[in-house]
Amino acid sequence: MLHHTKVKADLGLAKVIADLAAKGFTPCIPLSEHQPYDLVAVLDDTSVVKLQVKYASLKRNGTIDVKFRTSWADKNGTHIKHYKVEDFDYYAIYCPEKEKVLYIPNAPHCPKAIRFEKPSNNQDKLVKWARDYLVIKRESSETIRRTPVMVKT
Repeated sequence: MLHHTKVKADLGLAKVIADLAAKGFTPCIPLSEHQPYDLVAVLDDTSVVKLQVKYASLKRNGTIDVKFRTSWADKNGTHIKHYKVEDFDYYAIYCPEKEKVLYIPNAPHCPKAIRFEKPSNNQDKLVKWARDYLVIKRESSETIRRTPVMVKT
């Protein structure tokens, strides 16, 4: 079982990169770690999405939580920063117990919990099922522009 937060983050990033590549997308790592996103993925239609990667362990009730913030500690104490909708397009959440990556849109209606297993009360109305978040479903507003290079001879 992993305990160190940085090790979990690195494993989550590696699993998301592998998942994107397996689905035919091109994962790209930003040059700076000071961006509000961890990865950029070029989709097969050449649109681009920015991803914030998270590692989320399965809870006893069969759900994982979506964290809408990042936190860190330094000599001045613990800091928390809440994400904004314009920071990135998707949360890419790796769940180690299920070996799955979920792609949750970063939107005002973003679910706070995602369910892998049926609840004990058998309720399924308004449940956000993990199976519905296994793929990136929408195009980003950004696209990669491919322009021919002019070469002088």
